[in-house]
Amino acid sequence: MEGPITIAIIAITSFISWRAFENHDLFHKLKNNPFTVKHSKEYYRIFSHALIHGDWMHLIFNMFVIYGFGTQIELVFTNQEVFNRLFPEIPFWGNALGILYFLILYIMGIAVATLPSLQKHGDDFGYNSVGASGGVSAIMMAYMIMFPTKYIAFFFIPMPGYLAVPVFFLLEYIMGKSRRTNIAHDAHIWGALFGIAFIFALNVDFLTNFIRVVRVAIGL
Repeated sequence: MEGPITIAIIAITSFISWRAFENHDLFHKLKNNPFTVKHSKEYYRIFSHALIHGDWMHLIFNMFVIYGFGTQIELVFTNQEVFNRLFPEIPFWGNALGILYFLILYIMGIAVATLPSLQKHGDDFGYNSVGASGGVSAIMMAYMIMFPTKYIAFFFIPMPGYLAVPVFFLLEYIMGKSRRTNIAHDAHIWGALFGIAFIFALNVDFLTNFIRVVRVAIGL
């Protein structure tokens, strides 16, 4: 079975999101409300908000992206041959550790993505956020850092990973500054930054390789 952990995440998230569409009490119990996190110590919301989404389009888009990138990242961490090639300095201690790496990348991407909202809106009871975008951004960015020459359909436009990385951050920054949507673009940015940091922590050579690929592409 391709990407069983990724499939499990999609199945669980889709089921709980679907239930929360109909059950408003469940939705309000799981959403990220920085005021409640800060003043009522409901820290579980830092993670639980990723299990629910604003609407079907939000859910489908996130699950589509995590399927496309998550299955590939899961393969990297759980296939000994691929893992040893990409992370030669780290012993491969079996699928269990690979799964742990994958879950850390996803779950901590979700948590780190909430940091801006916790800082900015800790005293704002009316601010809420939902969705797995932080973890999805972490996984997507990890893939593009590890495979910078692979082409992806970024916003349905084919481009190599080394180009998609700066385009992602530029678009998220611009859209975040425009404030024309209720999307937490800063959460996307922080989740993506965690994905980059996680891969560099496992093998810093990915940093030098990414820089080399960019220099070759622009002719330096």
